[in-house]
Amino acid sequence: MQKFWKLSQSKSNKLIFIKDQCIYKGNPKQEELQKLNEHTTNLDFLKNLFSIPYAYIKQIENQKGKDYIKIFYGSGSEDELVIKDSNIKKEVFDFLRQDMSKFKYSSGLPSALKYAKAQFFALLFTTLLFIASLYFAVKIENGTEYEIMGRGILTLIIAIANLGVIKVVLGYIIIVGIVCLALVNRLKSRSETEFLRR
Repeated sequence: MQKFWKLSQSKSNKLIFIKDQCIYKGNPKQEELQKLNEHTTNLDFLKNLFSIPYAYIKQIENQKGKDYIKIFYGSGSEDELVIKDSNIKKEVFDFLRQDMSKFKYSSGLPSALKYAKAQFFALLFTTLLFIASLYFAVKIENGTEYEIMGRGILTLIIAIANLGVIKVVLGYIIIVGIVCLALVNRLKSRSETEFLRR
C-alpha cells in the first residue's frame, strides 16, 4: 500500500509519503510536489527524503491536541510527523494503523508518572541534592571544615553547602518552584493518546 499527503503550509515536512513499509518525510522541490499524483511512477525524489522503515519502528503515538505524530525507533531515537490539520493527522495515523497490522493498537490517558518522568526525576534529584547540601551546610556552620578536591557530585554538594544554610534553602525553594511549575504545565498537556506498539 502507498499513500501520500502534501502539506504545503508545513515548514518541517511538506510531504509525508508511505510506501513499501517505509515512512518518508521532508521538503521536496516544489516542481516535484506539483508533479506528484496518484499515478506518478517516477519516485526517485524519495531518496532525498528522510525515511523510517517499519522494521525500525518501536512505537507510534498520536496525542489529541498535539500537531504531530511521534515515532520512536532505533535505540532511543524519535521523530515527529508535524501535521497542523487534525483531520489529516487522523487520516495519516489511521492509514499507519491499517498498514502496520503487526503492531498492537491501544488508546488511553498516559499515566502521570510516565508522562512527566523528566520533571519527576528533576524534582527527586533536586531534593536529594538539597538534603545532602543542607546536611553539609549545617556542619560547616557548626565549625566543621571540608576541603574540596577533584570533581564529582560530592565536590558539587560541598560547594553548594559553602553558600550557607539560608542560601541553600532559598535556592532549593526557587528551583523546586520552577520544577513544580514545569510539572504542572506538563500534566495539563496530558490528553487521550493512541498508540501503535510492536
